Amino acid sequence: QQAPNEGEPATEKTVAYLLYDDQNIYVAFKCYDSQPEKLDPTAGRRDGQEGDMVLLLLDTFNDNITGYLFGVNSCNVQNDARVSLDGFSKDWSWDGVWFSVVRVTDFGYTVEMGIPFKNIRYKQDSSEWGIDFFRSISRKGENDWWSFQRSGVALEVSRAGRLVGIHPPKAEVSHLEVYPVGLVKYEKPSTSPEAGFDLAWYPSSSTNLRLAVNPDFAQAEADPYTVNLSKYPTYLAEHRPFFVERAEVFQTLLNLFYSRRIGKGLPGGKKVPIINALKLTARPGRFTIGVIGAMTRRTEYTGGVEPQSYYSVLRLKRQVFHNSELGLLYAGKNWEGGFNGTVGFDGDLRKEGFDLGFQLAGSTRKNAEANYAGYLSLFWRAGDFAAVLDYKNIGENFDINGVGFEPKRGTESFNFTIGYISPKETEAFKWFCLSMGMMSYREYGQHSPGIGIGPKFQAGFKNNWQFSNTLLYKRWYEAGQWYNDIFTENKISTDPSKPLGGNLGFWYHSKRYNWRRRYLASMSALWGGLTWRPNPKLKLRLSTDATVEFKRDGSLEKISWILHPTVSWALTHNLYLRLWNEPNFDTDIHRSNILLSWNFLPKSWVYFALNNTWDNSEGNMRLKDRVIVLKVRYLFALL
Repeated sequence: QQAPNEGEPATEKTVAYLLYDDQNIYVAFKCYDSQPEKLDPTAGRRDGQEGDMVLLLLDTFNDNITGYLFGVNSCNVQNDARVSLDGFSKDWSWDGVWFSVVRVTDFGYTVEMGIPFKNIRYKQDSSEWGIDFFRSISRKGENDWWSFQRSGVALEVSRAGRLVGIHPPKAEVSHLEVYPVGLVKYEKPSTSPEAGFDLAWYPSSSTNLRLAVNPDFAQAEADPYTVNLSKYPTYLAEHRPFFVERAEVFQTLLNLFYSRRIGKGLPGGKKVPIINALKLTARPGRFTIGVIGAMTRRTEYTGGVEPQSYYSVLRLKRQVFHNSELGLLYAGKNWEGGFNGTVGFDGDLRKEGFDLGFQLAGSTRKNAEANYAGYLSLFWRAGDFAAVLDYKNIGENFDINGVGFEPKRGTESFNFTIGYISPKETEAFKWFCLSMGMMSYREYGQHSPGIGIGPKFQAGFKNNWQFSNTLLYKRWYEAGQWYNDIFTENKISTDPSKPLGGNLGFWYHSKRYNWRRRYLASMSALWGGLTWRPNPKLKLRLSTDATVEFKRDGSLEKISWILHPTVSWALTHNLYLRLWNEPNFDTDIHRSNILLSWNFLPKSWVYFALNNTWDNSEGNMRLKDRVIVLKVRYLFALL
């Protein structure tokens, strides 16, 4: 077991089988269950990672750092991902072409997988891979691995077992995939047909080239609205498939490359169109190479013009020692009359129970002074105790806003946490973690840093509920003022294997500077949600976020409510419907989205999307924008 009782035998028997031929790897799981009627048969969309499931880990380069995950749940919903950074990074956006069959039996269930060799990258002439097998038993909150994995860490590739004597076929010819994309788009008040294509070329078993011409990301998730009371912009997660795939190659401690800068959103809701984009990743020997190039169109918007721009990113990493890495990264943006760029050197040195990461970087902009930034992080674990330390110093003129994300210029921060992780069940808990942390933060020109200190408690109960509490005392400095703040945060969630469940959380600052109101006062936030699965294929969820602002005298200033009713319906294993709404009572701008996606052939999709935006600022719920998209993406495997 990895959880809840680290190192103990699994409570249910699992048998795995592996065969291969010149074309495929075949894996089968026999999952015995003493109560097969209690299997969690959650369906849902691909990569949902829900319900009782099994996973296969393959370290095809035998480098103890990277690999592939292939998973199937008891409803035959597939999950697959690329793994990097010794398991700490997983790219679930990667979709391979492979096959699976599931049968529910009177003793549990069985899973069969067929994975084509041409679907994965691997080291030529290798006869040894890393391998591991995983099973989760949802109702018990139990995770089991064939080769031991520690609790508190989802996965470490370096702990995988060995597959000895495998002789994969040589990739003697390159593999080319072309995806023509047809698009009909109605964007109030006009309709326009558009076309583009994606190309994927695999010249060898360790090299991948992607090209996208006139890409459209209508099927990507919308960014949820957040109430931001700080002076810094909100970091937006990447959902666009082209940029999510192999994103781990370009990740560094400092966000030197922030892919949301390419095709970014503009004031008024417009987005900068991407004309074309290219991505190359390769694994020659112990090196990893990454290249991104993109061109965006000149775009006019209310209040200005975004010029036509050219983006370039270069990444080089080398594996050193057993499973450590050193790397260089360059990212730049060029436009007529301007340039912004950054170069960084980074490393990640890993050993059993020890991980040291560091990065040094410099930035430059036309007619501006160059400046530097540094980041140091340390993770240490010995037995049931662990500690985390990080230090960051961002120069006053360190400006990477054209290509990266680092808004806190001219600051220095330090964080340290040490804690105890319970590896086995106790009388009250399945697991728990108790830690103590301290932090400091200083803006340049500030004589002494603000400090914070306090405990954190996290626990999993025997009914599969989870709870956490954080308490922090802060002596802080903002907007030219020193103040004392007591911060608390509490979160609780129910058993995810039950048809009805939910989560609830809140935080409270006794005093904090409100940058929206420009004064010092209390503030709080409450969030939560209720999820109901009336059957394995249908999930209904209602979630909410509320930000509470107080005045200086402690009276109520405003409550900003945002609702998120969502319906997720797996009509079949390859036809999926999502209904999403966002009534926003902070801005009175309400959004809705309908997305129907059909995976009619491997890597081939039809998407239908309807996006509406209403303005209720005058109380009449006026339709502000409507976008209707029908998109077809079809795979032609030419070689």
